[in-house]
Amino acid sequence: MDTYVVTIIVITVFGSITSIVSYSNSPFKFPYKTIYINITARRQTTITEYIDFYLIENSMNEIDEFISYLTSWKNICEKKIGRSVFKRRRYRQFQDCCDDAHAIKLVFYKEKTRYKQVNYVRYPYKVKEVKKLFNTSYDYLLGRYNKLKEINFQCSLEDYNSNKQRQLMTKELRQKIAERDNFTCKKCGKYMPDGVGLHIDHIIPVSKGGKSVPSNLQVLCSKCNGQKSDKIVKKSESKS
Repeated sequence: MDTYVVTIIVITVFGSITSIVSYSNSPFKFPYKTIYINITARRQTTITEYIDFYLIENSMNEIDEFISYLTSWKNICEKKIGRSVFKRRRYRQFQDCCDDAHAIKLVFYKEKTRYKQVNYVRYPYKVKEVKKLFNTSYDYLLGRYNKLKEINFQCSLEDYNSNKQRQLMTKELRQKIAERDNFTCKKCGKYMPDGVGLHIDHIIPVSKGGKSVPSNLQVLCSKCNGQKSDKIVKKSESKS
């Protein structure tokens, strides 16, 4: 067979194979976002509460930036589809590629100290130990963020809706309120820097639906707290 003819056949076959591969393979790769969340100092709790802590501390900034990038990526893909020879095929591939429901990958980890020995000397170093993985959508995170915003980001939604509010009055929370109120009774003005006689009071009592959150807590001296009992004290009755 003539060499020229063989060359033409090879080129034709190769071109056909290339076209078939090009038609079959999707040119789209969904750009998932991975966010690493350090839970080393957190108490053992649920994934949703870890998410709330992240949103309280970091807001939606990083997530909003990703959504802006994702929108731009989709626009570029749609323009590529418009220029493609296989428009319908590419559009189906693009739709199959998009995974908005799992676009954001949350990796919860704890830092662990490890040691290496060099010339008989031990040196510490940190490693990330993954504890939990959670794939979610932007809408889910935005929904939790908006609910946290309604309670002024004072605590997790789980804590806010808990029916064990008294158990949420931790030593750390008590200290935070005492420092915020300058160790001073909000009713009579008594100053208690040594903490003697200092009470952390629920403005709206727990028995009446009050929450253990900063906006519902105040410093009272033992006398004023005893007089208040489980009554709801109006702000005009308190000394600010």
